[in-house]
Amino acid sequence: MTDQGLRESVDLMRRRGLGPEAIKVFEYYYEQLEAGALGTIPEESIEPLGEIQALGEVQVTDEEARRALSQTAVIKLNGGLGTGMGMTGAKSALEVRDGLTFLDIIALQVLALRERWGVELPLVLMNSFRTSEESLKILAKYDSLAVDGLPLDFIQNAEPKLTPGDLRPVTWPQDPELEWCPPGHGDVYVSLVTSGVLDSLLEKGIRFAFLSNSDNLGATCDPDVAAWMVEHDVPFVAEVCHRTKSDRKGGHLAVRKSDGRIVLRDTAMVEDGEERFFRDIRRHSTFNANNVWINLEVLRERMTAREGVLGLPIIVNHKTVDPADPSSPEVIQMESAMGTAIEVFEGSEAILVPRTRFRPVKTTNDLLVLRSDFFSLDESYHVVASSDRPEPYVDLDSAYRFVSGFEQRFPQGVPSMRECTSLRVIGDPVFGRDVTLVGEVLIDGYHRVRDHAVLGEPVQPEQPPVRPTPSDVRTVDEHLRAILASIEPAPTAPIPLTESLGLVVARDVRAKVNLPGFDNSSMDGYAVVAASLEGAGSEPVRLRIVGEVAAGDDPGFRVGPGEAARIMTGAKMPEGADSVIAVEDTDGAAEGEVECRAAARRGRFVRPRGEDVAAGAVVVSAGEIVGPRTIALLAACGHAAVEVHRRPHVVVLSTGNELVAPGAPLGPAQIHDSNSSMLWAAAVAAGASAEIRTAVGDTDEELLEVLDEVVGVADVIITSGGVSMGAYDVVKSALRREGIDFVKVAMQPGKPQGFGHLTGPEGRQVPLFALPGNPVSSFVSFEVFVRPALRRLMRLKPEKRRLRAASVTAGVRSPEGRRQFGRAVVSRSPEGELLASPVAGQGSHFLADLSRANGLFVVPEDITELVAGEHVDVILLDGEA
Repeated sequence: MTDQGLRESVDLMRRRGLGPEAIKVFEYYYEQLEAGALGTIPEESIEPLGEIQALGEVQVTDEEARRALSQTAVIKLNGGLGTGMGMTGAKSALEVRDGLTFLDIIALQVLALRERWGVELPLVLMNSFRTSEESLKILAKYDSLAVDGLPLDFIQNAEPKLTPGDLRPVTWPQDPELEWCPPGHGDVYVSLVTSGVLDSLLEKGIRFAFLSNSDNLGATCDPDVAAWMVEHDVPFVAEVCHRTKSDRKGGHLAVRKSDGRIVLRDTAMVEDGEERFFRDIRRHSTFNANNVWINLEVLRERMTAREGVLGLPIIVNHKTVDPADPSSPEVIQMESAMGTAIEVFEGSEAILVPRTRFRPVKTTNDLLVLRSDFFSLDESYHVVASSDRPEPYVDLDSAYRFVSGFEQRFPQGVPSMRECTSLRVIGDPVFGRDVTLVGEVLIDGYHRVRDHAVLGEPVQPEQPPVRPTPSDVRTVDEHLRAILASIEPAPTAPIPLTESLGLVVARDVRAKVNLPGFDNSSMDGYAVVAASLEGAGSEPVRLRIVGEVAAGDDPGFRVGPGEAARIMTGAKMPEGADSVIAVEDTDGAAEGEVECRAAARRGRFVRPRGEDVAAGAVVVSAGEIVGPRTIALLAACGHAAVEVHRRPHVVVLSTGNELVAPGAPLGPAQIHDSNSSMLWAAAVAAGASAEIRTAVGDTDEELLEVLDEVVGVADVIITSGGVSMGAYDVVKSALRREGIDFVKVAMQPGKPQGFGHLTGPEGRQVPLFALPGNPVSSFVSFEVFVRPALRRLMRLKPEKRRLRAASVTAGVRSPEGRRQFGRAVVSRSPEGELLASPVAGQGSHFLADLSRANGLFVVPEDITELVAGEHVDVILLDGEA
């Protein structure tokens, strides 16, 4: 690798008008990148933070607070575009509640603080080149916001995105601005200097700054922190919050053993194989809120002493040149984090703050709660919760991921969440007006939530309220929720690529090698020095052939000026050659001299080393599902195995003396065991591995003996039959003593259900599903309850269940108060309309009609009759109809 990429990058930065300080910092990080630096922090090099000052224990007088606040400025990091939420403009311009955007609320918070404390308190945004105009337009409505002698914003520096192979600036003619990126929020310190804002603040007597993200409305300028910082003469303060299980991925502070300084370790700075230490919330019990306070005089001294380079740890991010197009070329972005500056300033401290100071909006899940009545704005425009209860957990379907889709599905406003503890939405229903969410809410498979609905009971389309179910009967949603709440994802394990298909990757996988591993030809032709063919387009040039290279050969010769080497597609480029001329542009000579009839530019028809993937780059991210293309990529990048959430092993049992194995002779009153084969196939189709154990007789002892055998090898056990009220319903009588719950579920077919856990070796809890014995009941129960549980075990996202709206072709009757899952043949009319034709046999024992059906039509609990032509939700069992 040469310094050509650095020279080209610096030249571009100068032409863009970036200052020498920004270029010097870029050169510092480029040299680290070229040397292979990853910016990771090994666990052995740090130890947990000791005792931390809690904000709640800080005691200052009003005069101390006012004096500190009078020397403080608020700086908001405002360069984000919200691309993860489908936005193309400034994320802070998004309306969040009460008709106000993030920036409106920030401005009003600052103005309220000025009025309360009688201080100037400047507000300054660090914008990117893409957010400045839109942001200043919003702030322009607040006439008194600007402070004389200070701008309302300064522009963050920019740097070229780099190609992974040769670290040269990327070119993207479709949108040249996408060739540039901000250098991370750690650039705030450099940009304060290069913009002149740092000097202007100090000239105004502003000695301190509070810095935070503009999408975190909990991050207000707290005068108690400012006064504590002044009193104790602390140069840099980082706010931290208590860590919970949901914060395991957030960065944390620690103490570096070598010099005792506090350091920030972010997600991208974790050594491979040390994720368990990073996620250990008992060892590292707080996380970084990315709210920092800094003494500006100390910052200027340190920037001067280090000649503008603070030396923050590098963060290497692999992204695509167009963030909205995952198929666009991969690029490297060199970044640094604002919070890592804590290690630069001797005497830095952390301060423990309440969770209320960390309310970022990173996804539409966060946006929903912030817009709801769970929060409100007080007279100082602080975001306050309606109660002391934890913030509701929200998991919206991917249809809501982008703001545009989110707005379309809440056209009348978001639901009331004042009494909600969790919301999970599967599918993409549109919410009506004045919807209320209470407790734990699961919405699965509906097209619309009716106006004024109160959810915490089964969610219905626009229909009259559901008749209450008897106290001893569960709804379908209640039973599924109880099951999923008790299921923990399967442990992870490295497994061969050939066994990983369909599983979820447990942690990021980095390439072991460059791809391609060497410069190679993308064309049959001749490897040449491009300069040798100057003018060949007008008059042929003859070059001496010095060798031949086939794919797999390691050329042991050099190509110099006036020379050529015959080369095949995929063959390694010989030393000295920098271009390939296609065989079609030559006379095709195999020896002696070759006549070339076209000029060649440097790099033409050459696939450079690392062009596709650079060694060390993340090629597969945690959470991705392994598919054929994933396996190809991992194999090409040097991996024979991948760590995944392993495939659960299902053991299927059928009960009843009347059952014999398929193909075996039938005795009087006996039938072939079809349920075991069906459930085995359904488990395998859902992604699990499975086995069938011989049908079990009708005694408690026989069943318990078999269960004792299989509980040591099974991750899930499924039984069928024996769950009703009969004298020989062995499953129910035997397993009630083992803690398995047997309930009635308001559904047809499949009313009797059993679920619980058996204790296996070393206390391992093994889920057991006791399904009804009628074949159709057993199949429907698997689809509705077991399949979602298997997906949870494998960490697969909840399915949308292939739900479609279809017109029934015949009338259907359904029992009131029970959700019916009828069998239908789903097809399309000549006009393309989806049709659901109920099969003739709707009884729970009609296997032939079940086999013919390719869908289940779902009749809600409060509907007792459908007439031909009415619409109904249909679960497609075999993909698209």
